[in-house]
Amino acid sequence: MEQSAHAGQVSSHWLTPLVKYRIFLILAVNLGFFSLAYISSYLLRFDFLLPEEYYGVMLRTLPLVVLLQGLLFYYYDLFQGLWRFVSFEDLVNIVEATVLSQIFLANVNYFTQSWLGRIPLSIYFLDCLILIGLVGGSRMAVRYGRQRWLSPGRVPRPKSTIVVGPVQVAEPLVREMLRHPEALQPLALLDPLGESPGCRIHDILIIKGLQNAVALARRHGVQEFLVAWPEAPEEELTRLMTAAHAQGIKVKVVPSLPEVLAGKTRRIDIRDLDLLDLLHRPPVQVESDRIAGILRDRSILVSGGAGSIGSEISRQAAAFGPRTLILLDRAENSLLELEMALRRRFPDLKVVALVGSVNDREGVLHLCQEHRPEIIFHAAAYKHVPLMERAPLEAVYNNILGTRNLLQAALAAGAEKFVLISTDKAVNPTNIMGVSKAIAERYVQSINGVHPTRVVITRFGNVLGSAGSVIPLFQEQLLQGGPLTITHPEIERFFMTIPEAVQLVLQAAAMGEGGDVFVLNMGRSVKIRELAEKLILLAGKTPGKDIQMVYTGLRPGEKLYEELFNADEKPQPTAHPMILRATRPPDPPEVWEEGLAELEALVRRRDVAGVLARFQTLVPTYTPFEGGRA
Repeated sequence: MEQSAHAGQVSSHWLTPLVKYRIFLILAVNLGFFSLAYISSYLLRFDFLLPEEYYGVMLRTLPLVVLLQGLLFYYYDLFQGLWRFVSFEDLVNIVEATVLSQIFLANVNYFTQSWLGRIPLSIYFLDCLILIGLVGGSRMAVRYGRQRWLSPGRVPRPKSTIVVGPVQVAEPLVREMLRHPEALQPLALLDPLGESPGCRIHDILIIKGLQNAVALARRHGVQEFLVAWPEAPEEELTRLMTAAHAQGIKVKVVPSLPEVLAGKTRRIDIRDLDLLDLLHRPPVQVESDRIAGILRDRSILVSGGAGSIGSEISRQAAAFGPRTLILLDRAENSLLELEMALRRRFPDLKVVALVGSVNDREGVLHLCQEHRPEIIFHAAAYKHVPLMERAPLEAVYNNILGTRNLLQAALAAGAEKFVLISTDKAVNPTNIMGVSKAIAERYVQSINGVHPTRVVITRFGNVLGSAGSVIPLFQEQLLQGGPLTITHPEIERFFMTIPEAVQLVLQAAAMGEGGDVFVLNMGRSVKIRELAEKLILLAGKTPGKDIQMVYTGLRPGEKLYEELFNADEKPQPTAHPMILRATRPPDPPEVWEEGLAELEALVRRRDVAGVLARFQTLVPTYTPFEGGRA
C-alpha cells in the first residue's frame, strides 16, 4: 500500500513541470495527430506506395487540414479538457469536430483543387476514422492509465453494491457510478416496481425481488445496498433494512437528483440510512411568497428563541429578510451560540439577543415598547410532562401567566400578529403541561377581535430530535448497550421533524386572519415500540437479542394515544393540505382574565390544591393522572 502510494507520488512529481505548459503540450500533440492521421490515410489508401502526384497533393493540403481541424477542435473546446476525465460527451464532440472538418475540407478543396490538387474521396473517410481513433483513443488511454497506475488510492478495489430504486430514478446514479468507479461498483439494480427484470441498463442487470437481491449479494460478497429512491415507502425500507441486517449488509442512501440540483446537498453524498428515512413523510411544501409577505422587512420577536422550536423559527424567519430579529430566552449559553450563528449566516440582519423571561411582566412590556415587534412567535414554555406533574405552580407561572404577560405587552405595543406555539397535549389534557397549554390557547383566542393584534395558535405533536425527546434518549441508551426503556408496548405518538414543523408554523402564521387554531397534519401516529426496534436495527443490532427493550409503565400524566382536536372543535380543511383549522366559538375575554387572575393569586399563595381545582373548572375535559403526583 505504502509502496504504491509512493510510486504514485513519484510519478506525479516528474509530471509536475509539464502542468505549467499543459495547454501548449495538448496543442502540439493534437497538431501532431492531425498530421499523422492525414499522412496515414494516404499511406493506407495507396498501400504505402504513394504516387508522385498524390505525394504533392498531400504536402500542399496538409497545412489546410491542420488549420481546419485545429479551428474546429478549438470551437468544441477540445484543447481545454483534462484527458483523465474524458467523458462520452467529449467523445461525441471529437466525432462532430472531425466529421465537420472533413466536410469543410471537401468544400474548400472543391474550389482550390486547380492549384492544390484534388483530394481522393477515400482520404476523407480514412482520415476521419484514424483521427477519431488517435484523439479519442489517446484520451481514453490516459484516463485508464491514470486510474490504473497514477491514482494514489488505486490499491483498494471498488466495493460492489446493489442499487435499489425504480429504473427511471436510479439510472442517473448508476451512470455516474460507472463513470467514476473508484469507490463503488454497481453489481445489479433492484427495481422495487419489478418492471424490467432480466433486462440490463448500462450493462448492469436489473433484478426483481428482495430475496433475489439478498441471494445475489451473498454470492458476490456485496457489503452494502445503495438506496436511490427518495419516495420509498416506510414499509419497503424497513423490509430492506431487516433483510440486509440479517446478512450483515449495510444500507445507505443517496439524495434525490432534485435535491442536488436545488443545492440542498453539494454533491451526491452517500450516507447511512437513518430514522427519518424509515418514518418517511412527504416533503413539506409552503408558500414562500406568502410567508415572506408577513416577515420581510418586519421586526420579529421569538420568545424561547434559543430552544429547539424557537431557534429553528429564528433561523427560518431570518432567511426571509426581516428588518430586526429579537431573540428572548433565559438560557444564556444557547442564546449566545444562536446569535453568533445567525450573525455569521445573515451578516446584514440586525439580531437583538436578550436574556430574559416571559415571567417578567415589566421586562417584556419594556422590551415590546422599546423594539416594537410587529410579528411575535411565542415558543417559550415548559414542555416536559413528568417534570410539570411535580411543579404545577411553575407550569402556571411560565406557560399561562408568561403567555398573558407577552400577549398583553404585544397588545400595548400594537403588534400586528401574535403566534402561540401549542401542543397536541392541550387536547383533552391528562397532565399539568397539557392543561396549562389548553388554558393558554383559550385565553389567547378570547383576546382576538378585542384588539387590532391578530392572534394565531398552532398545535402539533412531538418533534424528532428536540431536547429531552424520545429519540435522543434511545440513542444514548443504545450507546450504553441498552436496554431501551419504553413506558408501554402500545403507546403511540405523532412525529414531525423540527424544520418541517416550523415550516408549517410559518405557513399557518401567514394564513391566519385572527382567532385561528391551526393543527398541523402529523401523518399517522407511530408506536414507540416500533420506533425503538428500528433504531436498534439501524445500529446494526438485533432487537430482543443484542439490545433489550424494557417496559416501565406509563408516567404520571402520560396518555397512550395523543389527540389533535377537542370534542367542541370542528376540524376544517384549509388551502394547505398539511394544515387543518379547528373552529370553536371563543369565550368572552373577561372569563379568562378573571380565571388567570385567580390562578395568579393561588400561585402566590403556593396553593397547589386550589390550582388543580381551578384547572378542572377552567378546562372541564381535564382528567388528572390517576396515580397522583410524586
